[in-house]
Amino acid sequence: MVALGFFTASVVATVRNRDGLAYQLTAVMVLLVLLGFQILHAGPRRLERSWWPWSLLAHGVATYLPFLVFDGSWVGIPGSFAGSMLLTVATPGAWLLFAALVAGQYPICAGLGGTPGQCLNASVSTVVGGSVVYGVARLAELTAELRAARTELAERAVDRERLRFSRDLHDLLGYSLSVAALKCQLAERTVLEDPQRARAEISEVLAMVRQAMSDTRWISSGDLRVSLTRETRFAASALRAAGIGVEVELDQGTLPPEHDAVLATVVREAVTNLLRHSAARRCVIRAGRDELGAVSLLVSNDGVPAENAPQEPGGGQGIGNLTGRLLAVGGRLTAQEGESGWFHLSAVIAARPVGERPGAG
Repeated sequence: MVALGFFTASVVATVRNRDGLAYQLTAVMVLLVLLGFQILHAGPRRLERSWWPWSLLAHGVATYLPFLVFDGSWVGIPGSFAGSMLLTVATPGAWLLFAALVAGQYPICAGLGGTPGQCLNASVSTVVGGSVVYGVARLAELTAELRAARTELAERAVDRERLRFSRDLHDLLGYSLSVAALKCQLAERTVLEDPQRARAEISEVLAMVRQAMSDTRWISSGDLRVSLTRETRFAASALRAAGIGVEVELDQGTLPPEHDAVLATVVREAVTNLLRHSAARRCVIRAGRDELGAVSLLVSNDGVPAENAPQEPGGGQGIGNLTGRLLAVGGRLTAQEGESGWFHLSAVIAARPVGERPGAG
């Protein structure tokens, strides 16, 4: 629209300054050519064309050559070419050439018989015309970039939310369903021999399912409220039901909610993997603080699987999820095999400096 506005104003000014149909048609045709060059050099893909220097040169020739025919009536036209120069040539060269075009407009006007006032006006017109063309084209580009950035940010937010939902769902239901299935199998085996124990196992399954349903409602809000103490209690119950000896030692004290939830998830994932993939007979869960206030959690078991032992399908996400969760709160995760077939999963969260808010940094 700006280019069309300049074109219309240039046609009116040029045609008004001299009579004659041939003159006027020639002026309009040349101005149409300049309009095409202006749109070409102001477009978003102007520099993708390898031949843009030649088109810019042609634009300059089409701008200044008509001075030989239209003389003083053409002095307001070079502003379009000055804007194209700013849009295509790299800085600082573009601004040096722009300054040269502005300075050269005065002697051109003077050579065509213009008064000092007219020549000064011609130079000012070149400055204004070139600046407006450059400014409007850059504004359009910045607006397009802003829209693209806003769209990208929205897509990233959606991706992060999908990842969070998938991670929470995996961490929550993977563990709950595994333990519920294990306890149901135990109840099935003992229903005839020990109905009382079977009834107790079914009661625990019902309590676990109700808790899982409650936790699931929190997934959509991103505020999954779990605690290390509660998850360790559930984990110990599940392990004992599977015939695995459990040793629990929790001395972590009161934790910030986000730290408590992350460490609870570590216990949940570690026990889920233990029940699915190992032949453990013993499991140790310890949590505590060091002298600097850092919280550490260690989950160990003696059931490292054989080198070629089959793995259940669907595994593989848990460790990655835990690593991401711990990094988000300034922690780290370590998984390694020890001596005598023991496997150790360790999570450490550094002490938060006094006065630091959750999520800071």
